[in-house]
Amino acid sequence: MTTLPEIRTHSSYSQLAVGSHDAVVAVYTGADILTQQQAPYTDWEAAAAPFRQIDKEFGKSVVLVPAPSVGGGRLVLSPIDSVDDDTDDVRKVFDAVKSGVARAIEAGARRPAVYLAPLPASVNAVPDADYSRWIEVALLAGLKASYVTLVVREHRTATLGADAVVENLHSIDLVVESHSDEELRNAVKRATAIEGGRRLALDMGYGDPERMTPYKCAETIQAAAASVPGLEFEVIKDLDMIKQDYPLLYHSARASFAEKRTWPCVVKLEYRSPVPAQVKEHLFLVGKGVTYDTGGISLKIGGSMRGMSRDKLGACGVAGFAVATGLMQETAVDLSCVLAFERNSIGPNSLLPDEIVYSRAGVRVLINDTDAEGRLVMTDPVAECCERILAARVAGSKIPAAIYTVATLTGHVIRAYGWYGATVANGPARRGKYDQRLAVSGLAYGDPFENSIMRREDHAFVRGRTDREDVYQSNSLPSTLTDRGHQYPAAFIIKASGLDKHSVGAGASAAIPFVHVDIAGSAEDGSEPGLGLCGITGSPVATFAGAFWS
Repeated sequence: MTTLPEIRTHSSYSQLAVGSHDAVVAVYTGADILTQQQAPYTDWEAAAAPFRQIDKEFGKSVVLVPAPSVGGGRLVLSPIDSVDDDTDDVRKVFDAVKSGVARAIEAGARRPAVYLAPLPASVNAVPDADYSRWIEVALLAGLKASYVTLVVREHRTATLGADAVVENLHSIDLVVESHSDEELRNAVKRATAIEGGRRLALDMGYGDPERMTPYKCAETIQAAAASVPGLEFEVIKDLDMIKQDYPLLYHSARASFAEKRTWPCVVKLEYRSPVPAQVKEHLFLVGKGVTYDTGGISLKIGGSMRGMSRDKLGACGVAGFAVATGLMQETAVDLSCVLAFERNSIGPNSLLPDEIVYSRAGVRVLINDTDAEGRLVMTDPVAECCERILAARVAGSKIPAAIYTVATLTGHVIRAYGWYGATVANGPARRGKYDQRLAVSGLAYGDPFENSIMRREDHAFVRGRTDREDVYQSNSLPSTLTDRGHQYPAAFIIKASGLDKHSVGAGASAAIPFVHVDIAGSAEDGSEPGLGLCGITGSPVATFAGAFWS
């Protein structure tokens, strides 16, 4: 990971020295704010006035104007049209800051000052919005504009050497009126920790199938974790051990055994709070890390294999959150993460439909579609997490624990909700509102999640009907053509992992909260650049931080 730009904070524009920056990016709501007779607006309006006179659209989009009174002579005006309408939310701030900083970079700036004008009080009345973290969101937007992907950094370094630009910005001066220095320092601390983790997720996520094979993903995580206090790394590569402990992953990955460079592996990350007495919960996080998904024998056709190097983004997001938590030195949580990496290849040794394989929990799984591999690779890690939670309870632990799976699992979630993530929770998690925590946090960090509800039909759909199997892994249709296509996979994971024995009906002492997080929609931004692939968002790193950090 690269070093982040230096961030300096100022609670007043008067604190900003002209020589410290080479552009000012002003983010504001409503053009009338520039006409106020107070600094810095007077000088800015004077610079903008000639353009306003000749362009009736001036002030409706990002614009660069020359302004001698600001550093570098560059004034970027990045207006927000509204923040208090029915469907407005904090993403309006993110978009305005990112666009404004990107325009400053295009103009040659490397040390912009970002001026955030106060938000109107009316934002507090918007029913489905939360602007409480808007300063952090603004910082994350500026850092997103500064970020250069790992594959581009490597290309530039290889071709340009010491002249390579591996970070777009050297520094950011953040100016927010009417906020204390302590508030701004806290916002910077959280945002930079989140960004550090998010960049790990992006570095891996943007890697193509050869740059980020399972082993190379593990190496990338290991390198990042090495400098993070309290974060321990382990990788399991031995195929016999994987067959024994993670049999569904093993069978899903069988076709990849032909080439050792594509062999599967399991990465484990453990984070422990620096203040054990302050731990409020222990999170068990399972990530899907399919570095390329051909569909296996149930081959993806009609161009649907395109973009399947992104099928690892669940594991990338979990790893990013673990790193962010370590960088933050968060005291309220302990983390245990299991990341299952594989390439879902096709070949003579492929897993086949009609096979019955046993899960770690001893459940007989009938395979109907080898392209539904994500639920397979995560199920045995869920069973392992369940075993660990129960063992901790027997040993006397009173710390609440819950299991989360994170995956780009289904196209159905995109069909249902567009470019948004969704949660599907079991009874104990619904009762404890674990899924709603993610929805609330997602609003605050500009990564909204929908809460889907598991129904009896989801469990009935996967329940075995003969004495030859206990559970169906899937049907043989794409999820987009299947009713409740993003809900029922959670029911499969619950049954095949043995979590069905830890429902609400099992009683409080045996119940284990479980939330499946499908980020197929939220992991990418939905904007395809020509024939290229979508941008990657880093979801759900910020949402998890908001939900679980103190």
